[in-house]
Amino acid sequence: MCDNEIKIIERLQEENALLKEENKILKTSIEELEARLAKYENAHAPPSLRQGGNSGTGRKKSSGKKPGQKKGHKGITRPQPEPDSEVEVTADRCPYCDTKLGSPFRIESEIIEDIP
Repeated sequence: MCDNEIKIIERLQEENALLKEENKILKTSIEELEARLAKYENAHAPPSLRQGGNSGTGRKKSSGKKPGQKKGHKGITRPQPEPDSEVEVTADRCPYCDTKLGSPFRIESEIIEDIP
């Protein structure tokens, strides 16, 4: 082999080594991007987790206490207001089959409040 061929071989070997290193870097980059993309495309994850970012950060930590009133706490119920008017609703016939109805076997009352 002559000097010219040896130089060409050495140059090609250097170029081959550079290309192998670049290929290795690109493969690593692709793996990282695919891992990030998988977080967004996971069909089983709820949308709140698919937003990306750090999972679990920013969440409130539990203080160890149970929610709600403590045992022995006396409950308070708002008293029912006095009705402004009473409306008696009756039906002589069934609204579905138009059969004549007899005397009622129960009477129900209902309070409807308008909240401003």
